[in-house]
Amino acid sequence: MDRVSSAIHAVPFLHCPRYPRLLHPLRPLHQSRGFSLLEILVAFTLLALAMGILMQVFSRGVNGAGLADQYAKATMMAESKLASVGIENILQEGDTNGRFNDDFQWRLLITPYVDPAPKEATANPVDIESLMAVRLYDVSLTVSFKSDDQRERKIVLNTLLIGAKT
Repeated sequence: MDRVSSAIHAVPFLHCPRYPRLLHPLRPLHQSRGFSLLEILVAFTLLALAMGILMQVFSRGVNGAGLADQYAKATMMAESKLASVGIENILQEGDTNGRFNDDFQWRLLITPYVDPAPKEATANPVDIESLMAVRLYDVSLTVSFKSDDQRERKIVLNTLLIGAKT
């Protein structure tokens, strides 16, 4: 037994000052190392600031996803309404509006198409539009809705359709 106890005392790391609490569990607390109250308060303050910034970033991401969903629904409804123009009712000039549901409303504006290119001056002009039985119409459909932040949002779809002269 005497050999064992002398071998334990001969190990050099037992006298190492790097591990004073492990080797001397009865050492007074004022000599132990730890964090001061000021260091802990600074760490919690930095953590709180970082968490606030992260919450804002995630909140904006969620709001952006919700707005994208509303735009997708508005576009789908507008395409559906635009596809029914001239099929469910007669294509004629005018301005109509309505609601899809409580969130989305639409406005349909049908006007005769005016060619933006200037007509060439010739010696014998022929009015081709008066000879045709059909007319080209400019159809504009606006779907509007309020987003979660109560701002008025809208999408506008335009197309050209051929219809009978009125």
